[in-house]
Amino acid sequence: MSVEIWKIEKNLCRCCHSDGAFDNLAEPKQNLDQEEIYSNMLKECFNIEIIPVPGELCTATYTICKACISRLQDASSFKKQVLDCEGRFMDLYLNNTIKVTNHEKESLIKEEDIDSEAEFKDGFISLDDGHDEDYDIKQDEDDPDSDELNITLKNRKAKVKQKMEKTRSRQRTKQDAKKTKSLGTKEKKDINSEVYFTVTTADDGTKDFTCTICQHVFKKRQNFSQHYKHVHLKQRPKLRSCHMCDVKVPAYMRAFHMEEHGLPAPSCGACGKKFSYPFQVLQHQKYYHMGERKFACEFCDLRFRSRYGLTKHTIKHTGERSFKCDFCDKGFKWKNNLRIHLMMHLNDKRHVCTVCEEAFVQTSSLKYHIVKRHPDLV
Repeated sequence: MSVEIWKIEKNLCRCCHSDGAFDNLAEPKQNLDQEEIYSNMLKECFNIEIIPVPGELCTATYTICKACISRLQDASSFKKQVLDCEGRFMDLYLNNTIKVTNHEKESLIKEEDIDSEAEFKDGFISLDDGHDEDYDIKQDEDDPDSDELNITLKNRKAKVKQKMEKTRSRQRTKQDAKKTKSLGTKEKKDINSEVYFTVTTADDGTKDFTCTICQHVFKKRQNFSQHYKHVHLKQRPKLRSCHMCDVKVPAYMRAFHMEEHGLPAPSCGACGKKFSYPFQVLQHQKYYHMGERKFACEFCDLRFRSRYGLTKHTIKHTGERSFKCDFCDKGFKWKNNLRIHLMMHLNDKRHVCTVCEEAFVQTSSLKYHIVKRHPDLV
């Protein structure tokens, strides 16, 4: 059976499979005064997520043509139009500012169509949002069915409101039970962990976890847990056995070990870099080859792939020195610089010269000492 080869000369549109020079799906584009990312628009409009393929086909096939861009922009505009119109309609309806001129009762929503709170909330704005509970419906004096219509609407809204209150009550009961259960578990964990680390909360709400044994500081609780297990408890990562030999290696090294048996490790088809896991290849291609940078600096044109990278870069523009020394009130841009500075106040000289045993606070001071006093070691 013959297999047909699909040859692509330039780029391939992933939406219509046309061939040509097209725009990247993940690259931000300017349309009038708005920035558009076509992969995000596909997900927002149609809940479709187009994933880039690994290897050399990544850049050539993760594109979209001009015709499909135009149709996608129309779909996005239409979705916004429908949402805006529906929101305005429901505001007018709940404020009783829409008047029916044909007096047909068929235009009313049937009571049995609203079966649950979920369906009601999906189709309508909550009756409690921004309105009085006992507001009156304006009567049309010229309409003979006005009284009957108002009574029907009042009864319907009262029943729907009653259903919603019952559902909310059940949900609150379940949430309270979950909170009580999780609080008990959290208290037990904190009692056992307070011995090993202390938590410091900054003004901006960020937390630092300081190891009480070696004074190392961590931004995340799980990072401290890994440090404590690996360094202080000596609980190294579990080794995985190779099914082709008797060697045991850590999980992150298994892919590289399998290369000895002829099985290649996951690698980037564009630059050949190797990784431990396949998902790391996709991240690498997205960030380094496709240029995806979601976080933009407000002071310059640089963009970053993570919020942490943007925060570190912004400090260069603002010059903010938020880390203050408690002894001399000197400020530092980075927390690690403050930690080293505090060692000078505490006379913590942990870097010792192997020749004359003179101790220093910083490694740079030790290196300078070796160059000046022991140049034969350089």
